[in-house]
Amino acid sequence: MSKVVFLSNVDRRFAMMKVALQQLQQENLLSNDSVCVKLSDNTVWNDEWQKLLEDADILLLKWMGAGLDTHFFKKLLPFIKKHQLRYYIDAAGTEEEELVSGIEKNDLEKLKAYALYSGMKNYRNLFLYANGILTGKTDIELPDPMYWSAIYHPKAKTVYTDLAAYKKDFCDAAKPTIGILFYRDEWVWDDLVYQTALIEEIERQGMNAVCVFSNGMPVLELGMPSLIKIFEDYFCENGVPSIDVFINTMKFSLTGARSMTLDFLKKFNVPVLQAYTLLTPYENWRDDFEGMNAMEVSISVTMPEFEGAIHGVPIANKKLLENGDVRYLPINERIVRMVNKARKWAVLRRKKNADKKVAIIFHNYPPRNSNIGSAVGLDTIESIRLVLQALRERGYKVDTIPEDGKEFINELTANATNDRALLTEKQLAAANKLSGADYRKFFELQEEGVKAQLVKDWGEAPGEVMNYDDDLLIPGTMNGNIFVTVQPPRGFGEDPSKIYHSPFCAPTHHYLGFYHWLRDIWQADAVVHVGTHGSLEWLPGKNAGLNNTCYPDISLGDLPNIYPYLITITGEGIQAKRRGAACLIEHLPPPMTDAGVYDELEELEKLMDEYCHFETTQPENLEKLQSLILEKVVQANLQDEVFFDEEKPFNDYVMGLHNYITDLKNMQVRIGLHILGQPPQDENLREYLMLLTRLENGDIPSLMQVLAKHYGFDYYDLLENSGLIYEPLNITYGALIDKLRARSRNIIALLIEHGFDEEKLYNLENLEWVCDGSSEFKLALKQICCYICNNIYPNLMLTSQERENLLRGLEGQYIEPGPSGAPSSGGADLLPTGRNFYGIDPRNLPTPAAWEIGKTLGDQVIERYISEEGRYPESVGIVLWSGANMRSHGQCVAEFLYLLGVRPQWQHGSQRVIGLEVIPLMELKRPRIDVTARISGLFRDTMPSVMNLLDKAVLLVGELEEDEEQNYVRKHLLVDSLELEAEGLTKEDAWRQAAFRIFGDEQGVYGAGIAALLEAKNWESIGDIAEVYVRWGAHAYGGKVKGKFLPQQFRKRMGSLDVTIKNEDNHETNMLSSDDYNAYHGGMIAAVRSIKGSAPRSYCGDSTDKSKVVMHSVQEEAKRIFRSEAINPKFIEGMMKHGYKGAADMANYIAHSFQWDATSAVMEDWMYEKYAEKYTFDPKVQEWLRDVNPWALQRMAEILLEADQRGLWQAKPETKAELQKIYLSVEGELEERSDEHS
Repeated sequence: MSKVVFLSNVDRRFAMMKVALQQLQQENLLSNDSVCVKLSDNTVWNDEWQKLLEDADILLLKWMGAGLDTHFFKKLLPFIKKHQLRYYIDAAGTEEEELVSGIEKNDLEKLKAYALYSGMKNYRNLFLYANGILTGKTDIELPDPMYWSAIYHPKAKTVYTDLAAYKKDFCDAAKPTIGILFYRDEWVWDDLVYQTALIEEIERQGMNAVCVFSNGMPVLELGMPSLIKIFEDYFCENGVPSIDVFINTMKFSLTGARSMTLDFLKKFNVPVLQAYTLLTPYENWRDDFEGMNAMEVSISVTMPEFEGAIHGVPIANKKLLENGDVRYLPINERIVRMVNKARKWAVLRRKKNADKKVAIIFHNYPPRNSNIGSAVGLDTIESIRLVLQALRERGYKVDTIPEDGKEFINELTANATNDRALLTEKQLAAANKLSGADYRKFFELQEEGVKAQLVKDWGEAPGEVMNYDDDLLIPGTMNGNIFVTVQPPRGFGEDPSKIYHSPFCAPTHHYLGFYHWLRDIWQADAVVHVGTHGSLEWLPGKNAGLNNTCYPDISLGDLPNIYPYLITITGEGIQAKRRGAACLIEHLPPPMTDAGVYDELEELEKLMDEYCHFETTQPENLEKLQSLILEKVVQANLQDEVFFDEEKPFNDYVMGLHNYITDLKNMQVRIGLHILGQPPQDENLREYLMLLTRLENGDIPSLMQVLAKHYGFDYYDLLENSGLIYEPLNITYGALIDKLRARSRNIIALLIEHGFDEEKLYNLENLEWVCDGSSEFKLALKQICCYICNNIYPNLMLTSQERENLLRGLEGQYIEPGPSGAPSSGGADLLPTGRNFYGIDPRNLPTPAAWEIGKTLGDQVIERYISEEGRYPESVGIVLWSGANMRSHGQCVAEFLYLLGVRPQWQHGSQRVIGLEVIPLMELKRPRIDVTARISGLFRDTMPSVMNLLDKAVLLVGELEEDEEQNYVRKHLLVDSLELEAEGLTKEDAWRQAAFRIFGDEQGVYGAGIAALLEAKNWESIGDIAEVYVRWGAHAYGGKVKGKFLPQQFRKRMGSLDVTIKNEDNHETNMLSSDDYNAYHGGMIAAVRSIKGSAPRSYCGDSTDKSKVVMHSVQEEAKRIFRSEAINPKFIEGMMKHGYKGAADMANYIAHSFQWDATSAVMEDWMYEKYAEKYTFDPKVQEWLRDVNPWALQRMAEILLEADQRGLWQAKPETKAELQKIYLSVEGELEERSDEHS
């Protein structure tokens, strides 16, 4: 007999093959030398493997995983080739797929057939046939062709292969039908307990179940059908879907295995709900805040998102039996939740629109009337006004349509809102309410741990927040069957002390009661959360795979959640999908344009252009111009931006100033807000087309670059030497850039004039300045114009599908998936919007392209620090966000690794990161920098594999026996570990603790605490801010440690930082447009200032344009954004077009600037004065604010006065007096308004 060796890392395959082997050996049909051995991802090659295989006759190996680039396979493959061992390695799902040697084709096909058909009989014969290849006894029984697919029902005597027959026996045509797909192997091995429970619950809830088993990958030569065929045979009748909702229990991606296509799913048009069968035991999942480990997140969560899946819940967990076999056991409570979700989506398909109830929820942070509808880049008020109109046209019961945004917001604020300071008795009495008795019943249904925490945090039910005579207020306005409301406050503003002590704080009783009322009392059919982003998906609980103790699950329950979301904000949108079960509807970023120059900047630019011309034409007038330029520099508050060295030629100073102004002038700034479903028109269309062709889009060149090249220049050379003279036209390079931009606008205007008809591009070629160009220039220009005509413009016009797909979602239809990212950063191919966006598989981060940019970012940090301090930085702190790394494919991760002096190793083909390699010091040519990361909670959830990669990199570098002055990681570890040993830790534990460099929130918590602290005004000093930053962020991650609270270690790391960094990869959002930037990066700066006693060098890397990565200090970046956007008339006038929401966003700009100043001292007195002048004192702007959003005007005055009161700003007496006057006058107007509602 032959020695057959079978190896596998697949639990069930290994266990059943082992049983088959043991049976055959007991029956003396196979040699006792034959073995089955279990592999794992961490299996290491050693002498034992060599002994096992050197006398083997044939090796069969089944492998599932990232690939064969492991230590084990790198040793195994050369060994078996050297020993000429017959082998068949099935590595399906990897680049290699199959490796075969010494086995004839016919024999191989038989072996594969036995394995694929599966089952004990086939596994026995697989061994026998493998044995027979060498003995010549291959007359083994043919593979038993068990069903490839069929319908399973627990009450049926057999499976069904005919849908009509099954429906006759088990379905009621009047009921909704749920289709289910599960793995064939589970049917083969009678692992059907959870499927039975799922079917029974579906039927208990009054629906039909069509539960089908199949394989994810087709093998057509054996008759194994594709998933498209499965859907056509079992989920369709006469080509029309016969199910209302599809529940997928399979892992990985349905479309990734070439068995299903997105085109088919779109045509099928049935919502796809993803149910998880966990790879871990029930107790592990129940007790672990991680919920699902890194591998599960990848294969069960990330991959299904690529086909538009809506996340459900875990319905089964894996249990290993004593014999090694696998059973998936039902999680019954979660199955009920999963079926409830499916039923609600089925109701949306079947219920008449006229009978549907929909809750539209505006985010409201901070929870005041100034900020109803808070969302990045979206005019939420006008968007929903138009949605109400569309709902009425679609047959929904909508009583009134506000004429405009002003009327809409007046309706909303005439009823109860979250702004309790302004609520009148009349509003309180008229508001919808959840009775205390009803809430207590709901409260008693919760798990004991949940109830205990709610009572600890907020007192006995129903609590005091929004409590009116023992009833909980439900703010909002009822409009027919549409309830327009505001999301409840998260809770930290109700008890600011919790910010210091209780990051893991339950939402209030009122928060849970609000959603309970929507779902169970008012009985909403669906909710629409409006814009980026709310708080529900950030409530405490598991990272993924939620259970009934997770607050997002408790709050939302089974409600379908339609969620319009900015396409740029990838990570947060993914969070809404995974923890808020959201069906995202991505929307376009706001319109943007070049900043240009205005006021003193415009006057200064003219003076400098004149100076540059006079250098050659009128040198006698230069001295007079010099004094005028210096005077204007002071007026423009630019004296600190470009240093004036009297010892150097004045021309050098003018060149520096010119470049600074040119940089500001060419920044992209927002000139309005996006309105959901409204394609850009007129001027906005021109600006979008300019924006989307500004940078390269893959193989499509940049329009500005092509035009610059036409004049014989590199575009970036023009930017960096903007004061030089272009002699043929006698203009500065900066003026030439203006000319190029005008030419770009001319081109786009011509395309618009001719209806974007590619056939009419000859009109472009007839332009005189185009005729003069080279053939290469004309070809590049035509390529860009064709791309505009055939791609960008049509996709921009499809923006209308944003609103349409929101409506389709409310009708229970399938929403197509699409990529996410920043369209303006060379991502025009991300369009059209309106799709259910996805992110990226974190196992691929960083990509090779991102690695190169990360290296550039790292080099620039080091070079900038050396230029300022004259030495290398020893310790760097970096903020790592999930969304930024998804968009940039891991640029910040790459920078972290590169600063350490470590590079990723990528798997051939798949390009997955499979390891790390130390960069030799001779190649690195600098010391290894010690890097500490403050990760977001979202980074922890979505990128656990990356988190572990970074930790491994630190440990790897720390172990290198190098000169301490060439390895700052090791230098610091040696000192810190000795101190920890002196405190009583073992040497091993001390080293491990000293080496933690990945810090973030504790499991189940999100945020940095800083925004809530500053908004609540609950701080006195920089030390208070540092205390909160440490309390929230001092949880260490690495290896098996998941969120260990190490405040002293974190404080030590913060106190050692020379540099802090947070990189940006787009201009669609910026450090002043959201409080998150300051919360994480500003909070880190504040912690260093407090703990170290001095401020670090703090930088913002900008990789928006990948051809020109730049680095600015935080102070520089704040001023750049302040000048280019915040006080730019283009921005202000753009916001004024959007009424209430534009005013709210302007108030947020002041708030975020103040918050940055509190942490990082980025504001100067003149900047506060400019805010007062431009936003509150300007008669036209003030009148507009009083009309559209007086609450925002009051908030502006309040924040500016707080800045003065805290000593951040030394306001002029007259400025302070005027602000106080404005504040009091608005307060009086609002009181009068309240009296009208009394």
